[in-house]
Amino acid sequence: MEIELSFYPDIELIIKDGRDNSSTQIKQIKELIDQEIDLLIVSPNESEPIAPIVEQVYNSGIPVIVIDRKVKTDKYTAFIGGDNYIIGVEAGNHAARLLQNGGKILEIRGLEGSSPSQERHNGFARVLNNFPDITIVKSVSGDWKTNSANKIINEAINDELEFDLVFAHNDVMAREVRKVTQQYRETRHTYVLGVDGLPGTEGGIQMVLDNVLDATFMYKTGGGLAIQIANDILNKRKVSKQNIIPTLTIDKNNAPMLKAQTDQIELLHNKIERQKLLLTIETNRNKTKNLILFFLIAVLTLTTALIFMIYLNLNDKKKLNKILVDKNEEIEKQNQLLKEQHERLKKIDKELEEATQAKLTFFTNISHEFKTPLTLIKGPLESLIEEKMPPSDIKKNYQIMHRNTHRLLQMINQLLDFRMIENKKMRIKASENNLDDFLNDICASFQTLADKKDISLTYESTIKYPVIWFDYEKIEKVMFNLLSNAFKFTPQKGRIKIILRKHKINNPGLFAEEFCIEVKDSGEGIPKEDLPKIFERYYQKDESRIVKGSGIGLNFSRELVELHRGRIKVESTEGEGTSVFVWLPVGNLHLVEDEMIKNRNIETSPNEDYPFLDEPQTAEAIDSLIPDKEATFSILITEDMPDMLDYLRMMLKDRYKIYTATNGKEGIEQVLEEEPDLIISDIMMPKMDGFEMTRQLKSDTKTSHIPIILLTAKTSIKNKIEGMEDGADYFIEKPFSKALLLSTINNLLVSRKKLREHYRETLSFKETENGINQLDQQFLKKLRHIILENIGHDDINVDELASKLGLSRVHLYRKVKKITDMSVSEFVISIKLKKSLDYLRNSGKTITEIAYESGFSSQSYYTRCFKEQFKMSPSKYKKQYRST
Repeated sequence: MEIELSFYPDIELIIKDGRDNSSTQIKQIKELIDQEIDLLIVSPNESEPIAPIVEQVYNSGIPVIVIDRKVKTDKYTAFIGGDNYIIGVEAGNHAARLLQNGGKILEIRGLEGSSPSQERHNGFARVLNNFPDITIVKSVSGDWKTNSANKIINEAINDELEFDLVFAHNDVMAREVRKVTQQYRETRHTYVLGVDGLPGTEGGIQMVLDNVLDATFMYKTGGGLAIQIANDILNKRKVSKQNIIPTLTIDKNNAPMLKAQTDQIELLHNKIERQKLLLTIETNRNKTKNLILFFLIAVLTLTTALIFMIYLNLNDKKKLNKILVDKNEEIEKQNQLLKEQHERLKKIDKELEEATQAKLTFFTNISHEFKTPLTLIKGPLESLIEEKMPPSDIKKNYQIMHRNTHRLLQMINQLLDFRMIENKKMRIKASENNLDDFLNDICASFQTLADKKDISLTYESTIKYPVIWFDYEKIEKVMFNLLSNAFKFTPQKGRIKIILRKHKINNPGLFAEEFCIEVKDSGEGIPKEDLPKIFERYYQKDESRIVKGSGIGLNFSRELVELHRGRIKVESTEGEGTSVFVWLPVGNLHLVEDEMIKNRNIETSPNEDYPFLDEPQTAEAIDSLIPDKEATFSILITEDMPDMLDYLRMMLKDRYKIYTATNGKEGIEQVLEEEPDLIISDIMMPKMDGFEMTRQLKSDTKTSHIPIILLTAKTSIKNKIEGMEDGADYFIEKPFSKALLLSTINNLLVSRKKLREHYRETLSFKETENGINQLDQQFLKKLRHIILENIGHDDINVDELASKLGLSRVHLYRKVKKITDMSVSEFVISIKLKKSLDYLRNSGKTITEIAYESGFSSQSYYTRCFKEQFKMSPSKYKKQYRST
């Protein structure tokens, strides 16, 4: 093809190799169609699989030339190739001439299902049917490949198959046959016939000359003819549909002549290629010369014109020079001015960027800082409301103040969320939830408000178990926004409905179904001209339905819904009411991995975003959460803000012994010195923040057992998770409820007390659901191991234990006491007694022997300790155990 293509420089040839794979060949043909080719030349890998794509190309108007192998369709423009049936006939006749006295033949066919393989076999078998003394003992597919031929001929020899001649359907398989037969059948000549008869050092002609093959049958694929016919087709000339290339038997008689001819053709081809290269080089040189000549003429013309102009204006040279100098100075000044303006603009742009970032940073920080003074407002207000018998009007005013404190908190939280959305930092944490239960809970939350405003609030759904993936907290905010809007604009005696439906998607992608939540009210409706604008950020209109205030409520809701790949829409008729539709996809294929969580429960303070649902608890309720006033627990408060520190101290001083610190560094020093029973800490503090203090205390064996409560204005899930990962036992958001804080303190201290009692009674160090952390478990296990290693000694030294554990004597005593409510000596005796139980149950030793082996100085001391611990003597325990 490449030789013939040199005569057609206007034709570009694109070559694809299917590598004996029909699927790959079909894919490559489709790629060529996409490249908008003018004509397709294809050599089918298999007849049937390639037929549909050939028909597709032909039907699309692109001419198709099939070469080498046939395809099972007549929808092509022309076929070029040898007659494989005739090749089979020629091979059969030549085999009959070689086996004049009869013989046995092994046939190695080509690819199963390919037209050349089938037709060559048919022609070969047809001829040999006329020779009863010649039989084909085995005919097997070799896939045109040498490794397949090698396997077949080796199996035949190993199976002692008798054969005198091998007919391989191509020369490369035939060459592999000769290689194996020469190795294993040295004393017996086997005739080997091949097909192709290609020129070159590795071709069939050379194989005949080298006695590798006894004969080969020329099979020209017609590459050159294909280019000629392609040129005729592209130039609208008539061509024949069937173009059969005759074959030729090549043996020792004609191989030398054919070799000389092909060598001469190859030599001519190389000369043509060299001439083409020289012609290309010469053409490029001529182009370069012409370009240089054109350039020189242009330069000469311009130079002549310039000289002529100078000659004409020679007398005005001084004037012209002055004008040019003035112009240059003016241009230079303008360039300098532009440069200065550019620098000023860059400076202004940088200042604007810094100012914008500073404002955004200030916005975030001040929003967080709002929460600390809010705590100082909300906490004392709760204390005032909790008074036993305040005048009703005063209490009412206090409650109004309390509700508005919550309202301010709600606005701050929404602004912080909105800031995260603007910075593209908000991420959803979706979990699998029952949408029916969720909407029932939402409805129940608003029922009190509905009763108060005399509005009918109902929820309708006919869907059984509507499970869906969504971020509980964020969709809750969407529903509260929509219902708050509905209540604001629905009159007394009005109706609000929440309706849940399920829809199928017409063109499913990542999800095929979605749930639709409709919030429908009988309010005043929205003017038609305002509907397209209600989701715009900051959009507000007097007497509209949009929530008065920041103008970001509905926009914020839409952003949260779209984070779930959902949709939100409003329909309204002025004077009749409004419906808001929220569509959420079913399933989780639309979510990425970091947007899904298995369990949404994180131990935080209750949601107080919705003030009309939250009322302060009574004094009686709070008192029930506070431990006995005679309790001797101690608490360290770490807080950098004096007012907050004083407020917490005043709240807790009558119940607990209080230590204080103003930053994390001071807090650690106080803990090491005083070892409090519990720590309450702010997060944002100078020198060392609450996270770092928690991390250091929980990673230190001396202090890891002390529970820590973190108070913070940082409300993001990331901050909560960071606090928990650092080892914090509880996380409470500011502003917090006094009742919640007191209840949390009480629960932590009581659970630690129960844990100590459990250890004292059982001496079990397994982690329980409300147990100690891993570091304290490791500490107790290590201490027990040291005691058991030295159990035979009745004078285990406390100082030695402390040294092996890397603690001081005082810290060892305090830590063991805090965890187990036992002194170190009591703990050592308990471990020894526990070990002695094994001896009593499993050994036949006397009580005295067991006492000494368990590390007691005498039997009497052992018996007394045993009775105190187990309420019976060792002998009685041993007797009871054996009887059971």
